[in-house]
Amino acid sequence: MTFPERYNQTNLWHEKVLVMEIYHLAMTHREKGWTLNKTATSFGVSIGLVSENLRLAQAIHTNEKVIKCESRQDALRKLNS
Repeated sequence: MTFPERYNQTNLWHEKVLVMEIYHLAMTHREKGWTLNKTATSFGVSIGLVSENLRLAQAIHTNEKVIKCESRQDALRKLNS
């Protein structure tokens, strides 16, 4: 199963965020010129969504309250407060 397939298969907001983060970090390690745009293209989403997911992933790693949020919207509110 590919990362984009796993991303599309899950319904959990935090799993989507982490799958995209792992993929993006692995590709930046593998290819020197890897960009947000390339990740967005790989997943078929906007650059804005990739950027937002990476911000959420960082918050998950540094604030345990974020991953406990019921929804992506709740997590984003915690990010912006």
